[in-house]
Amino acid sequence: MTLKEFKFQYALGSISEEDLIKIAKKTTSKYILTTLSKEKDWDIKCNVAGNPNAPVEALTTLSNDKNWTVRSYVANNPSIPIEVITKLSKDKKWYVRRCLAENPSTPADIVKVLFLD
Repeated sequence: MTLKEFKFQYALGSISEEDLIKIAKKTTSKYILTTLSKEKDWDIKCNVAGNPNAPVEALTTLSNDKNWTVRSYVANNPSIPIEVITKLSKDKKWYVRRCLAENPSTPADIVKVLFLD
């Protein structure tokens, strides 16, 4: 699906949630990933958050999601920016911090202090 086709079908609401999940998982289009990061469905957002091609804007937005599962996918993303790492290192949910600690992109000095709170 081209970007033009996506924009048209998305505007019409003719793409199923199942297809949006597949698109979020596989696409490299920053526009599409940013658009899908604003969806209501947590499963779509999780697949955007886990996509290594997700732009910083999308990861930043998703790091504030009320659903801790979405935030854990952000914490696992190998392309997570340092600002989001710092934010998620203080997450109230221990599993989000654990995902961050297991992410090779997380600096060692942050990993050391993740579970001190």
